[in-house]
Amino acid sequence: MGKTISIIIFILIALSIYFFLHWFIYFSISKGLALSSETRKYFILALILLGSTFIAGEILSRTMPAFIISYIGAIWLGILSISFTVLIFQNIATLILPRYSKNITIFAIFLIIITTIYAIINASGKPVLKEIVVKIKKMPKNLSGFTIVQLSDIHLGIITPKNYLASIMQITDSLKADIIVITGDLLDEDISKYERFCDALQKLHSKYGVFAVTGNHEYYAGLDKFLNIAKKCNITVLQNEMITIAGDIQLVGINDAEGKFFSGGGADLFKAIEKLDRSKPAILLNHRPTLFRKAVEMGIDLQLSGHIHAGQISPLKEIFMLVYRYPYGFYHYKSSYIYTTSGTGTWGPPMRTFSKSEIVKITLESGEA
Repeated sequence: MGKTISIIIFILIALSIYFFLHWFIYFSISKGLALSSETRKYFILALILLGSTFIAGEILSRTMPAFIISYIGAIWLGILSISFTVLIFQNIATLILPRYSKNITIFAIFLIIITTIYAIINASGKPVLKEIVVKIKKMPKNLSGFTIVQLSDIHLGIITPKNYLASIMQITDSLKADIIVITGDLLDEDISKYERFCDALQKLHSKYGVFAVTGNHEYYAGLDKFLNIAKKCNITVLQNEMITIAGDIQLVGINDAEGKFFSGGGADLFKAIEKLDRSKPAILLNHRPTLFRKAVEMGIDLQLSGHIHAGQISPLKEIFMLVYRYPYGFYHYKSSYIYTTSGTGTWGPPMRTFSKSEIVKITLESGEA
């Protein structure tokens, strides 16, 4: 019962925000351009039709192929976000310079169009390769140079281009990693019905294997479905547990916090590291860039996270920078580190404004930083 109420509340809040964004666009543009009552009717109709595409795409894609409507809906969601950001400044500017309201609004619309085009192009290219070196004092010298490739937030679904996933597999395979880790949100829906995804994921190989943890979207798509896909693709999912690799490297994986609302449970760091050997290097896979300082106090040397997408599209970037302590990049606390990736794909809109999708290669070296 509690789970059902939580889901209903979440949906109502999401729909309220979605409605508000449409109202804000209507209010800002119709007022700024001083549209006639007749034109406003057509504007409202256009907003209703476009606004319906995202909701329809989310519903239809769960039962049937609905690529076109899902893609249009995803793009529209991105336009909403960009428009909201731009029109906030448009409203401020028109308050200061009311005589130039129409010109300011025309410029704002132009800026929305240009930013949208740029964001689509920016997200459509191959993910960039990010390389970092982490020195760990506890790292055995014979394992110095151990490499990890981190993938995260790929969000496989109906609108994921086949060639984009192929480029991820190609780059990852060329790195010849000792292990590959996927720090959550591998999928957005049950991808078992799309053979191209499973075929591609089965090509992921590294010396010691491929490991993953759940993100929030694994629970939305269905945890059982995700676990079945992972098994089929030879991906080991760590659910609040730890394994030892190459005799000395302890790899810890915890469930995403969202799991507390679903069967399978949420994050349990204490359970995952109850048998941790503090004399050996320990790496934590946590979808969200949280719990880092607590993990360090418990013996973790490196945490790998994602979830934030480096903001992906404004105003999310600015909001996440305020909400999260480690939103994107490489951070240091005491003798330990956390790397939060921008993600290897995109959620929702296939768009990025101030970031790039990335594949991360981490090289572990013996010694002090």
